[in-house]
Amino acid sequence: MIYKQYTEAELSDINIDKRLKNKAILRYFENAASKHSDFVKNGVNNIIDTGISWVLLEWKMQVLERPKYGDVFEIHTWVRNSSKLYSYRDFELYVNGQKRVNGSSKWLLVDINTLRPKKITEELVCGYAPEQDKNVFGMPEFEKFTELSAYAQKMPYPIRKSDIDINGHVHNLNYLDMAYEILPYEKEFDYVGICYKKGIKYGDEVNILCTETDGNAYFRICGADNSTNALIELKA
Repeated sequence: MIYKQYTEAELSDINIDKRLKNKAILRYFENAASKHSDFVKNGVNNIIDTGISWVLLEWKMQVLERPKYGDVFEIHTWVRNSSKLYSYRDFELYVNGQKRVNGSSKWLLVDINTLRPKKITEELVCGYAPEQDKNVFGMPEFEKFTELSAYAQKMPYPIRKSDIDINGHVHNLNYLDMAYEILPYEKEFDYVGICYKKGIKYGDEVNILCTETDGNAYFRICGADNSTNALIELKA
């Protein structure tokens, strides 16, 4: 089943060129995924009854042509395939019937009481009516993210209360803010990849590490103990 949602850009979603920011696109994708889960009775309002929740592990997004302010967007999303532990969900953004953005994501099912991974049952997957043959990037698995041995820049980042989501951790999209914060310029890269390793809570000490090469930027978000919280890749 392909779930469809229609929306248009808010003023806060665009950059100085009146084009859609990457964080806004990912937020549209995330909201569409949430509405799809609501539709199959496995969404936010069902968490107490089901005892399970989806946790995002990875994002992958490629902008083909950046949408602009005034465009009406048609978001398509579907569950692609699942294993016992992971589920993959893809996205497309259309403007006037033309595809402008591809996206993909990897999710983990978690027991809300134990906070441990929970097996994804066939019954749960069937509820989403997966589109197993529809894959926007043509690869069943995500490519492994590269963690560099050294980074050229380092900057501390204070976690704000506004960064925290309903699970008590930094919201997944706010990691993108961290990456942009260390860059000395404003730029919307056409490729975004984010791999979440370890959640960040309010009060945690966090450092942003960054290296730029060949027009691309690579980031590691890490804690005071130098353990990796997230890896981010932004490519032209």
